[in-house]
Amino acid sequence: MVSDGTETPRLQGAIQFAGGEDARLFFSGPPQGLTGDIPLINTGDERQKIRAIGVSARNLQGVASLPLKEIPFLAKLSPGQQANVQGTIVLDSNTRPGKYDFALTLGGKTLAATAQVAEVVDFRLTPSSITILAGSASTYTRTFVAENAGNVDLPTGAQCEAPIFDSFDMMASLLVGLHKADKTSAETMVKGFLDEWAGLEAGTLVIKRPAITFHPGQKLTVDVEFHLPPTLLPLRHYYANLQLYNAVLGVDIYTSAKVGSAVKKAQKETQSKRRAKG
Repeated sequence: MVSDGTETPRLQGAIQFAGGEDARLFFSGPPQGLTGDIPLINTGDERQKIRAIGVSARNLQGVASLPLKEIPFLAKLSPGQQANVQGTIVLDSNTRPGKYDFALTLGGKTLAATAQVAEVVDFRLTPSSITILAGSASTYTRTFVAENAGNVDLPTGAQCEAPIFDSFDMMASLLVGLHKADKTSAETMVKGFLDEWAGLEAGTLVIKRPAITFHPGQKLTVDVEFHLPPTLLPLRHYYANLQLYNAVLGVDIYTSAKVGSAVKKAQKETQSKRRAKG
C-alpha cells in the first residue's frame, strides 16, 4: 500500500461487491440524489478505500447532460470487512420520473441495478414579488421569467384569481370591530369583530397570461396582466399572494387618489345606458 493515497491495480481490486452474481441493487429518489445501499467486501489483507464505481447506462445522464460513466463513491474497509454503504447517484435534474435499468462495475464484477426516479415539481418565477402603483387604469402588465426546474410537464392556464386583502392587520380590525360593536353581550362583540375582519378582503385580483405547458428545463419570458377590481379605496395598501405550483408571487398594491376611476366611470356609463333603455 502507498502512503500518498494512490493504489496499485491489485489493491484497487481488493474491494468487491458482496453477494451473488444475480444480486440487483436498487436506488430511488429525485434526480438530484438517488440513494441506495451497496454491499461491499474487502478481499485483501490491507485496509483499502475506493473513490468511484463504474456505471453503464444507456438512458441516464449526469448533471452536465453527459452520459453517466461513474459515480463518486468513498468507502474504506479493513481486511475481510463487509459493509452496506449508501451510495448516491446524481442525474440531470430534468430526468423524467420512472424506472431505469443500468449496471454498476467494481473490481471486475458487474451487478444489475434499478433507479426509480421520483416526480419533482419545481416551478420558478422571477421576480418573486411585484409592486403595482394603482392609478386610474384597471390593468397592469409585468414581465416574468418562468422556469420549469423539475422533471414533469407543468401546464399553466390562461387565467387565475387571488383574493386581495387590505393591509389593515388583524389586531387593528379586532380593536375597531370591538369599538363599533354593541357591547351588551359577548356575542355582539364577536360579531362586530368578525364583520370588520371580513371587510379586509377587498375584492379579487384576476391574472391573465398565455396558456403554456412548460416542459422540464424550459425557461421563458412571459407577460402577465393584473386586473384590479373597482372596489379598491384610494390611498391604501393592499396585498395578494398568488401560488402557481410551488412558486408563490407576492403582489403589493398601493392606490392613488384616482384608483379605479376609469372602471367606475365605465360602470356608471353602462348603468346610465341601461336606465335609458328601460
